[in-house]
Amino acid sequence: MKRGFRWKSLFSWLVVFLFLFNLHIESAFAETKLQKETDTASLLNVRERSHIEEKIIGSLKKGALTYIQSTHPLGYLAARYVKAVKDSAVLAGADRSDVVVVFGDSNTEGTNWFENGYDVRDKWVNRLAQHRTVINAGVGGNTSEQGRIRFQRDVLSKNPKVVIIMFGTNDAVLNADGQPKVTKAKFEENLRYFTDTLQARQSTVILMTTIPVIEGLDHYYARNNERLYGTYGGARMWHDSYNEIVRKVAREKNVLLVDNYQNITQLPNGISDETLVKSGLIDPSGTHFTPQGANVVYWGARMAVSAALW
Repeated sequence: MKRGFRWKSLFSWLVVFLFLFNLHIESAFAETKLQKETDTASLLNVRERSHIEEKIIGSLKKGALTYIQSTHPLGYLAARYVKAVKDSAVLAGADRSDVVVVFGDSNTEGTNWFENGYDVRDKWVNRLAQHRTVINAGVGGNTSEQGRIRFQRDVLSKNPKVVIIMFGTNDAVLNADGQPKVTKAKFEENLRYFTDTLQARQSTVILMTTIPVIEGLDHYYARNNERLYGTYGGARMWHDSYNEIVRKVAREKNVLLVDNYQNITQLPNGISDETLVKSGLIDPSGTHFTPQGANVVYWGARMAVSAALW
């Protein structure tokens, strides 16, 4: 019995090792954290891969970040960021705390954990809190409009150094009249308001896209009228059109983006209800993470926060 348990434990550690070994960073700072902290030069080397012995392909000012991409052995991306440039003096922030606020809806709060009997320790926010001081400002069912109402109380009052924002799932829901809960124009306005306000306070912003919807009658369409989404190519495409706004704001505001939608849809057999169900990353509701899906978000968030706090 003990021998079997020992082999099972060794196998588990081997899986973790292989996962971590497969993570790599491309076209980003490759110096070690210790070197960054002790280096007084204004430029840092950029290497082809994240190892001190890799080929130097250029240099960037301290605080500048280009494009980070890391792969997972199952085939999907664990993290995906757009180009972002930050002022090194702001990043230094020696007198500021490292408080991270995560701001969003049920996929931030983790409201489906109880009803599905998941272990709360597997929530992506709770896992992130093992490494940082993290405040969960997610509220299930919230749109960005509702988030804006509580923005001062739940985010700004915490004086965060980093804020992760993920809205859109509830904003995109179509009402009986075919109109979204929050229009795309208003959704974009809210994202820009969050970003501008936080940047004015020298807080680093990380935007996240929402996950791909599993449409089927046993999933999203069990509680939403399928007919309303037909004009837009289905609920999955409609929801991703809100993600396009997130990507646009991230590009134009030069902030980090963790593209959860793209990360999850990098599946070997393409994107469909069938492949999404088989991936095990999305729960039966069709719009919420499983612990496996939360793991994808966790690694993206962890690397983005690490980059922001360098």
